Amino acid sequence: MENKLDITSTAVEKGIDLAKDFLGKLILPSIEETGLLLQDKVTLWRFNNQVKMLNKAQAICEKNNIKPKTISLKLLCPLLDYTGLEENEILQDKWANLLTNMIDSEQNIENHVFPYLLSQISLDEFVLIESVCNKENKRVESIKKELAEFLDSKSALEEELKTQLERYVAENKVEKENMVKSALFTERQRKIWEIDSKLRDLAAQEKTLRSKIEQNEYIPTSEIKGYEVSNLLRLGIIKNIPRPYAYVEKNLIKNNPDSEYLELRDLEITVESEEDDLIVSQLGKLFITACNEKKK
Repeated sequence: MENKLDITSTAVEKGIDLAKDFLGKLILPSIEETGLLLQDKVTLWRFNNQVKMLNKAQAICEKNNIKPKTISLKLLCPLLDYTGLEENEILQDKWANLLTNMIDSEQNIENHVFPYLLSQISLDEFVLIESVCNKENKRVESIKKELAEFLDSKSALEEELKTQLERYVAENKVEKENMVKSALFTERQRKIWEIDSKLRDLAAQEKTLRSKIEQNEYIPTSEIKGYEVSNLLRLGIIKNIPRPYAYVEKNLIKNNPDSEYLELRDLEITVESEEDDLIVSQLGKLFITACNEKKK
């Protein structure tokens, strides 16, 4: 028997009513309680979210004495559209911060991708990335303070060491030219070596501190799920850094009696990579900064 599709108006209306009834259960308060049509209900819900975010943004501007500037509708309209769908209080605050930073006349944040990024991530994803950025910023701030204190003392210490070095070198030079070496000559040579070593240590210490400032904070893999990694990589908020390691295959060193050297042949070095490390990208760091209230 051939089945025919029932497309009568009664069947279509019944299907619509069933869909509206089911969707009405997903939205609180229910449509029946408000007496509004479904479209009106959704429009009002989105409008309320937008108003709430705009009020928060205005409060932030007043709090920080921010003078708003006009921004293009190409940037503002998508931001308002995305905000209308946001009901999480914490993320609403992020939307308000983002808008505030974009309209701040003292800043130049008009990146069209930031509203899209915020609309594409969950609260858990945002909180995790934000915590990693905060941890990195706190560490970098501490190291910069340590570097500043080190540089303040380094100049005087370096000058003192160089003065001592010049004196010892000059004294030994005189003895060398006179072809006379006293008992102090060897002692001065030892001190010259020590001073050279201290000067190298000072340079190495500064280089180490500056290197630590440039280091990225790793995202703890135990705190992020696989699908979250995929999403954040897709958006460019994070990136993976390969973690390669190398090892040498076992080799025999043959003793050649006709040669004074030992020969190592067929040396095999294998380089492999374990699971990649994850870090917040430069785009991700700028995005998190744009979604946070500007520090006074």
